[in-house]
Amino acid sequence: MSRPRRPLPTPPVTTGTTGNNPVAATLTFLGGASEVGRVGVLLEGDAGRLLLDYGIQPDDPPRFPALAPDIDALLLTHAHLDHCGLAPEVANRGTPIVSTPATRDLAVRMAEDTLRVSESEGYPAPFPKAAIGELLRQHHSLVPGRSAFHGGFEFNIRNAGHIPGAGMFHFPELGFLFTGDIHTVDTGLTRAAQPLKCRTLAIESTYSGREHPEREEVIDDLLSAIDAIVSRGGRVILPAFGLGRSQELLMLLAGQGYEVWLDGMGRDIARILQKHPGALRNVGGLNHALKQTRFVRHWRMREQALHGDVIVTTAGMLSGGPVMHYMQELRHDEKSALFLTGFQVPGTNGHQLLETGRMRMERDSESPAFRVDCKVAQFSLSGHAGHAQLLEFIRACDPERVILYHGDDRQPLADDLDCEVILPEEGVPIQLSSSS
Repeated sequence: MSRPRRPLPTPPVTTGTTGNNPVAATLTFLGGASEVGRVGVLLEGDAGRLLLDYGIQPDDPPRFPALAPDIDALLLTHAHLDHCGLAPEVANRGTPIVSTPATRDLAVRMAEDTLRVSESEGYPAPFPKAAIGELLRQHHSLVPGRSAFHGGFEFNIRNAGHIPGAGMFHFPELGFLFTGDIHTVDTGLTRAAQPLKCRTLAIESTYSGREHPEREEVIDDLLSAIDAIVSRGGRVILPAFGLGRSQELLMLLAGQGYEVWLDGMGRDIARILQKHPGALRNVGGLNHALKQTRFVRHWRMREQALHGDVIVTTAGMLSGGPVMHYMQELRHDEKSALFLTGFQVPGTNGHQLLETGRMRMERDSESPAFRVDCKVAQFSLSGHAGHAQLLEFIRACDPERVILYHGDDRQPLADDLDCEVILPEEGVPIQLSSSS
């Protein structure tokens, strides 16, 4: 794992005035333009520069965006690693970090886990441990309904619906909306993102060309599949992202009569979310679910969990973590099942399992893959908007032009839009202006 040592050159900016004069700036992707993950975006004007997200792609080995120059502030849309993973490095420079309070606390927990994984897997740490404290000290909270000013830019934040605390950044003088990751339907945890009129819209395109089935139908199918496995004496493993998906699954399982265990970082995340009820759509539902859940507090308790019905555990793409222990025990048990509930990025262990029926039992991508005999199925409970949902959101924003990023197949979405569309590439500046 190595970081790029040379920052990208600063592109020229034509104007940078406010008031009745046009406001102009450039937008340059350091990562996350033509791919899903490791997002980092420079917004530059005459008066300063901002960084919108700065993430790690937790591959083997991890990958990073290009090295960012000095900035006036880092604006975090949410606390998934591919958007916030390098926030401690930026904070360690003494740079202000702006996000919702929930994203602040979640990003700290994610940073702690990043250092733990780096040490256990033998990768160089992307930031020193002291940087996590700086992430707290340098943080500036921003909640919907309030504005902030950094680097010559005024901006506010709007709910993004993706995970608790997630936001979209709106720059009124530029007529510019930067979405981060969004979801446009209500879930047990989050409220749907609402469109906002803007001149230029930079929007994620993770699910360009792909649709989600109706969410309620997926939930019904998942619960029916779990019930079928438990009824025949099997156990169900639900690998899930520790932030967001784990808690949503616990809420879906509450009251179903199963003995449910939670292993991995999801427990700590749940406790953080309980401290931010305003970031949740149904805090009572989460509290109720946690009261019905048994927690794996140390590795010896995993044997107890294997005598339960359902185990919700990290990692969501089978990239390591406690799920490996459970699969070692159950992969040849034809009565049991592993149900994936999130998108499996091509090349990941989870994607390999779906394609070949085999998975690696070690994090190392070069390790051998073993046959899995237990039932394997995928249920789409994505926290991202699907193709039609993205189209509906974009059209409701009524932009003059759309910048499609955070996608590895952006063209299907571009083809369905009837405004100017930009498919940015990493390192290539895009001119933004308040004048049409």
